[in-house]
Amino acid sequence: MTTSLLIAYIIVFLLSAVPLLEAFIVVPVAIFGGMNFTLTNIIGIAGNLLTLLILIVMMDRIKQWYLNKREQAGKGKSRKSQRAENIFQKYGLPGLAFIGPFFIGSHFTALMAVILGGPQKATFWWVTLSVAVWTIGISILFYFGIDFIGLEDKQFLNEFSQQ
Repeated sequence: MTTSLLIAYIIVFLLSAVPLLEAFIVVPVAIFGGMNFTLTNIIGIAGNLLTLLILIVMMDRIKQWYLNKREQAGKGKSRKSQRAENIFQKYGLPGLAFIGPFFIGSHFTALMAVILGGPQKATFWWVTLSVAVWTIGISILFYFGIDFIGLEDKQFLNEFSQQ
């Protein structure tokens, strides 16, 4: 593995850890760029889960901060919060964990799940499963979609990784 390819994997890890970028966005782009399918998925999911784990461990403090901030601002529930609560009431924690990341990201989904009463441990495992399923699923569709339309030779990271 070249140094530049190692840097590319580190970038995938770091970008996947950023809320709203998420692994299921970063990983397919990296695969389109020519990076290894399996390794990129593992690294991207790990990056996403690292910050998710930190968020859930610190959830009690974050929950208090979030609720106090909303109360001090005199704001009611936001549209996103209301949507998340409706999904949580209708489908429970598993439903929120699988639907939420697509609309508001895995980090905010975990935050909303705990605020709405989901246990921290269960929230982590459901959101972890959701991130893995979304990332691998979209990566597979993206990988075969690229192959189907004949763009496998347009891998923009090949030049970067061969230097």
